[in-house]
Amino acid sequence: MSFVRSMGLGVALGLSACSGMPSDLDGGVDAGFDAGVDAGPPAIKYTRFTKRADGFPANARVKGAAALDNVLYVATDQGLVALPNTNTKWDPVTTPLMSDEKPTSFQRVDQSLVMTSAGASTGGLWVKPYDGAWAKVMNAPPNPAWGLTRKSNEWLLVTTGGLYAATALNGPWARRSAMNATLFATPVTRFVAAPAQQKMFAANEGGALFESADLGATWVASAPRGPVEALAAGGAVVLVATGMDGQQRSDNYGNTFRAATMPLASGVLTYVAQGAQFWAGSNGGLFTSTDTGVTFTEDSDGLPPGTSVRGLFFAQGYVVADTPDGVFINQI
Repeated sequence: MSFVRSMGLGVALGLSACSGMPSDLDGGVDAGFDAGVDAGPPAIKYTRFTKRADGFPANARVKGAAALDNVLYVATDQGLVALPNTNTKWDPVTTPLMSDEKPTSFQRVDQSLVMTSAGASTGGLWVKPYDGAWAKVMNAPPNPAWGLTRKSNEWLLVTTGGLYAATALNGPWARRSAMNATLFATPVTRFVAAPAQQKMFAANEGGALFESADLGATWVASAPRGPVEALAAGGAVVLVATGMDGQQRSDNYGNTFRAATMPLASGVLTYVAQGAQFWAGSNGGLFTSTDTGVTFTEDSDGLPPGTSVRGLFFAQGYVVADTPDGVFINQI
């Protein structure tokens, strides 16, 4: 099934057909160009997942992606790289991160790029306006920071040492979680606070699933047992895969979980909620669900057979797949 077709023509993200245009050898197609002398090279449009290894740091894990001013940015655990829409080679991007700090999440907010970072003992929140330089949000906690999520009218910043909340990125930031909460004693690698969700969910690397029903103030163990392997939420639906209970689904905001009726035989490495759809990356490729995670259909268009998809990131029309074989990009 075509990745583009599977998104559905009615999806608010919008789609444009690329048929009838000459394809390049690696999955892109020329977008056409102005006949003027200064038109420059045409933008590359992707019609299937295409590997982009040139300039991408070897063995890097993707932490986030964003597109701004015709450039795709990807944050990795080795730094930040950029791919202009006319290029096939990634360029390194200089950031103010010092010592052992590395990006841990990355996104676009309005016309700014926003990044969290973490090192062994320090970290923070960083913002780069469209026409400005990177600047650290000085009143955000200087702890190692693992993620930033928007929920209703609040920003939630996940750090080692606690969960913080603010109504604006520049603060003021206030601790939301109780002091010495066990969940935040070590890096929190999965955090879900979907706008329509009554509960928040989080887990440490290799840790069990925790949930909060009081906006993140207190956290208790959730029902699915074992280390969390994948987690996503959208609307009333929560999907989680754990090392003990396998693939689980809730259709009542995580109040009760049931085993998936049609689990993916190749397991789940990542779940992603995007609009009305859920995506699952597995050891056997990429899968999509249009029935809120009840069933999944393979949609690995362009990925080599059997590719393990361990991360999937949507960035203003781009889709970035993180695999052990490198990064693949597509467009919707």
